[in-house]
Amino acid sequence: MTPREQRDVPDPGRRALLAGSALLGGAFAAQAFGAAEGAASRGRILESDRPDAPYPFGAAENCLYTVCLNCNTGCGIKAKVQDGVLTKIDGNPYNPWTLYPHLPASAAPADAARVDGSICPKGQAGLQTAYDPYRIRKVLKRAGARGENKWTTIDFTAALREIAAGGRLFAHVRGEETREVEGLRSILALRDAKAAAAMAGDVERIWKEKDPGKKQALVEEFKRKHAAHLAALIDPDHPDLGPRNNQFAIAWGRLKGGRSDLIKRFGAACGTTNQHGHTTVCQGSLYFTSKALSEQYEGGSFGGGQKFYWQADTENARFILFVGANLFEANYGPPNRAVRLTENIAQGKTRIAVVDPRFSKLASKAWKWLPIKPGEDGALAMAFLRWMIDNERYDRAFLENANPVAAKAAGETTWCNASWLVEIKDGEPGAFARAADHGLAEAEARTAKT
Repeated sequence: MTPREQRDVPDPGRRALLAGSALLGGAFAAQAFGAAEGAASRGRILESDRPDAPYPFGAAENCLYTVCLNCNTGCGIKAKVQDGVLTKIDGNPYNPWTLYPHLPASAAPADAARVDGSICPKGQAGLQTAYDPYRIRKVLKRAGARGENKWTTIDFTAALREIAAGGRLFAHVRGEETREVEGLRSILALRDAKAAAAMAGDVERIWKEKDPGKKQALVEEFKRKHAAHLAALIDPDHPDLGPRNNQFAIAWGRLKGGRSDLIKRFGAACGTTNQHGHTTVCQGSLYFTSKALSEQYEGGSFGGGQKFYWQADTENARFILFVGANLFEANYGPPNRAVRLTENIAQGKTRIAVVDPRFSKLASKAWKWLPIKPGEDGALAMAFLRWMIDNERYDRAFLENANPVAAKAAGETTWCNASWLVEIKDGEPGAFARAADHGLAEAEARTAKT
């Protein structure tokens, strides 16, 4: 049988695939223990034309490249399809998140099909998502009274028509036979972009006016000036509510670049300001921690911080303390960061300590595992600080730089408020103490924020 004829032999199915997988593992093991190259080649399946051990995932046409959205990291994935069914998910070898080093974009698909990147358990769960029996794959329309949890499926084109045109959409539901549902076609009432911009400018004037009488006068002026478009407003007597377009609300889950650009442009085209997103508790804590870290002291208070992703440089760190973060099982982007950390741990470049009640996979690789009880994280942090103070294991030269001028004189790149004193009243901390408040200096008359 020629190699071409061997490739055309039908796939014997799952049993042969499993048997082939065992052979594949045996081939790798034989190579690892120094078996002859000839024997290893005969057992290797990925590059074999043997009819008794087909491996469909070694063919480029059975590998689809896409992105995992089971968390917002957005790792590239390789979806492996067998007979039209998604059978396995692995990391995209072209993607730097899932293979280190990754394949160049110039690599041929036939070669990439034989290389798998890594993906975390959440990414592997994409199989469950794809074939979840409760996954919504068709448009659902309410078939009973609100709260009865009765639904029916309708054609996608029909759904678009009903959403746009409205009408008696629930005439089949008892008690709603005559109720008219307004469609988007009538809700998106204001479609003149120039008129919308002019009305928005006048509404801003109304917002800024504090005097009730003058505010009402501005409303009346607004109604005269924009009389031709008052019918498009939610309430002409309250133009600050905006056009009826604002009665169309767009609420989404998690959006990233590309998808967010598309949906926000769609909302802007519809003329609605009611576009609202969603995030998670873990991401919110990261955002606000980053904001606090980047705030600056200006005009007597801290502000100006940026809510963005500040990520630890785990690849170049020499010691890492993990608290409630398990990089080998979850966390943010484990396929990309875990492999770099593993290499450094194996070479002795990085030591890690893990604070976790559970002896996790990460803890098994740690220099020290601290099995605290749940809820004792804060007490542990205070213990660290107590030890550092008692043993003077802190950077005194840096901590003494109370402002940018002092930091510059000391040759430091930044400064902190560790040396600032805090007013204590009735046992409670208050504002920062100032020399002028205690007769040590005269109060400064500042004309600009510093």
